[in-house]
Amino acid sequence: MCGIFGVFAQGGAPLDPDRVRGELQAAGEAIAHRGPDASGIVVRPRLGFGHRRLSILDLNVRSNQPMSSPDQSVLVTYNGEIYNFRELRSQLEGEGPGFSTTSDTEVLIRGYQRWGLAGLLARAAGMFAFALYDGTSGRLYLARDRAGKKPLYWAQGDGRIYFCSELQGLFKLWPGPRRLNPQGLESYLALKFVPAPGTLFDGVNKVPPGHYLEFGPEGQTRCVEYWNPLVKRGGGPAQGQALEMVERALDLAVRRRLVSDVPVCVFLSGGIDSSLIVDRIAAAGARGTAAYTVGYGDMPGYNEFEYARLVARKYPVDHREINISSREVLGVLQDDAMVLDDPISDWVWVPLHFLSRRARADGFKVVLLGEGADEIFVGYDVMLKGLSQLERFSKPGWQALARCAYALGRPLYALTHRGHRRFDLLRRAARDLPVYWGSSIGFPATQRHQIAGPALVETGRDPAGEFIAGLYRRYAQAAADPSDLLNLVSFIEFYTKMGEVLLHRVDRVSMRHSLEARAPFLDHELCELAFSLPGNVKCPGRRLKGLLKEIALKRLPSEVVTRPKMGFSFPFKEWLRGPLAPAVQSVFADSGLFRDGWLDGAFCRALLREHQQGRADHASRLWMIYSLARWYDRWLP
Repeated sequence: MCGIFGVFAQGGAPLDPDRVRGELQAAGEAIAHRGPDASGIVVRPRLGFGHRRLSILDLNVRSNQPMSSPDQSVLVTYNGEIYNFRELRSQLEGEGPGFSTTSDTEVLIRGYQRWGLAGLLARAAGMFAFALYDGTSGRLYLARDRAGKKPLYWAQGDGRIYFCSELQGLFKLWPGPRRLNPQGLESYLALKFVPAPGTLFDGVNKVPPGHYLEFGPEGQTRCVEYWNPLVKRGGGPAQGQALEMVERALDLAVRRRLVSDVPVCVFLSGGIDSSLIVDRIAAAGARGTAAYTVGYGDMPGYNEFEYARLVARKYPVDHREINISSREVLGVLQDDAMVLDDPISDWVWVPLHFLSRRARADGFKVVLLGEGADEIFVGYDVMLKGLSQLERFSKPGWQALARCAYALGRPLYALTHRGHRRFDLLRRAARDLPVYWGSSIGFPATQRHQIAGPALVETGRDPAGEFIAGLYRRYAQAAADPSDLLNLVSFIEFYTKMGEVLLHRVDRVSMRHSLEARAPFLDHELCELAFSLPGNVKCPGRRLKGLLKEIALKRLPSEVVTRPKMGFSFPFKEWLRGPLAPAVQSVFADSGLFRDGWLDGAFCRALLREHQQGRADHASRLWMIYSLARWYDRWLP
């Protein structure tokens, strides 16, 4: 796992090698935490590639990057892991010169030469973001893994393409001005994230998950989607068959993610997902795996130690518990170095920070975690609520009722601070817009007039709504059964909260500590299988994660499987009314985000007062504003 960066002269004059080398060096230093073990730079007349390495496979210096093919025609800088690289290597051996390393990077290069980019991406099982230059065609490719586990940002200017794993490194290369993107801000306020390819910075983009970009030598640009989880299969399996298929796929997914030349640990919450991973690690024959659980000494209601201990006693794991205090959290929130260049709207990054820091301090470079299971196997209450909403408003008469209720409620909701999620649902139903938007919701359209400041000019566009509508179209076109509304709900969650929020926080926080995070439930074959199963098979009797629970009941302590879902969280709601209050109040009082007119500071401070006085629970939205304000003050001049 690594950090990548570079520049490509798509047209115009060749690069100044001395200048480019210095800029690449600065970019590499900015993201050194992603790869502290080695660094490398290659400069050619029309491109410069850089790499920071976290050594996990083939620890020898011979696998340092950027790496070239033997004939120097292909150059790659690559972040990630191809878990099935040994199988791919066996297919490639005997064709051309022998392999000089045992790394997956060389397999990537040789696979591209043998199968082309599309053929390589179809065969590669893993997580990755890479830049590949083909000197024969003069083309640059930027590719991102199927689910979007690894980030890749890019920008262009003066006939050049600039790219990097993180924005702070990109800013060392890209000469463009740093300005807030109003359309990106609109999306962030509505969804708590900016959908790819957009970002919060004007002129800066990110490669969408499951896509690659192709840049030709004469200015040609192409964006290609190479993967969609909605694989059509003939006939849905019965419940028993589905259980066996999912068990086999999960077992393979975990075994793939144990491929490493360094020790592997696991984050164990005490829930079904991470506990099943521990079970499969044990089944693979691993012994003495360290398992980390986080809790809060002064807020025991948020602790899951009891259930994690049940799992740890059943399996051969070295269980390590981490207790976090409000004082420690306050220190992290006040640390400017922890204000990332792309804000994280989910507060779970805070306990994830403490887990990652401890695991890395204990000598680990790789961790397995349970991200993705809730989205593909229906684990959130809000998903069943979304299903009910879709069913309700598709019935005759309900749309007319929504129109009436929306018209009657507009005068009231123009003034109130609460209830807008439900009211905006009526707006969408009344106007025949996509009803379910996923569980990542910030300030709905009916509340925009309250949160927006004078600088956020109304354009008549709804970028968040356009993104959601695009997901509905993709589902209708590719789903085996477009009428399966539960899989539609799952698809929306996959590409909203999971892809744009949860995976974003996992990569940025774990890599902040030079720790590679692997998510077995996001193995592409397991995802394809999950989406091919009818909703009533995955969620029998509308029981959350019913199929996965049937598997878990055969393996895990029943107390772990049958307990109510808790979710990985931390007590921001309570601490915002106590020890964290001064830090948040200070930001809400002084941030340039309000002074510059992007958000209405008076409205935001009113929400904060209501929450602190116990009159409402605005914690989730206050966190996203706080994160945005801290980001704005650090990263925008």
